[in-house]
Amino acid sequence: MIDFEKLKHVFPFFQELSTDDVFNFLEHTRIVKLNAGDIFLKQGSRKSNIYFVKQGLIRSFLVNEKGEEITNRIRYENQAMSCYEIDMLNEPSRFNLQALEPTELIVMDVKTMQQIVHGNPKLEPGLRFFVNSSLVEALSAVDDFMLLSAEQRYLKFIKEHPELLNRIPNKYIANVLGITPQSLSRIRKRIATKKQ
Repeated sequence: MIDFEKLKHVFPFFQELSTDDVFNFLEHTRIVKLNAGDIFLKQGSRKSNIYFVKQGLIRSFLVNEKGEEITNRIRYENQAMSCYEIDMLNEPSRFNLQALEPTELIVMDVKTMQQIVHGNPKLEPGLRFFVNSSLVEALSAVDDFMLLSAEQRYLKFIKEHPELLNRIPNKYIANVLGITPQSLSRIRKRIATKKQ
């Protein structure tokens, strides 16, 4: 069952919608249940969907020319994700999407969503909210890499996502921060020493 009150809290634009509007919107979604380790979107895919994490944890990663996995984003409960390359650039996804633990997603095809929004102007703020949030997050990440040290980026990460530290393997946290797992370990030791 979908918790409308939680949706209204996470997505403020839902507060402007009637129950019928919300039901009409959600009528076009489907629930996808995943096991830990399942990859539900592969590099090179052209499936244009928006994924809302109802329960669980997902990561976005690519495999580089050396065969190394590089994680660039993590999403958890009440967060949405899509692949901008597919949706905005009409190019194949550069990333894989994988469940890191048992996960339940609410999935909607982007074209279907655009048709629904076009037919109901009250939903347009929702689309703008999603696009703007994604843009702000991307720009903030670029700013962090330019302006913050690795330790400052780590401290910001644990301040903003304390509940994720015990859910995400260290190698993925290090990837998101743009450092090696060894550097992450040194940063943690340095912070622990300062606290003593």
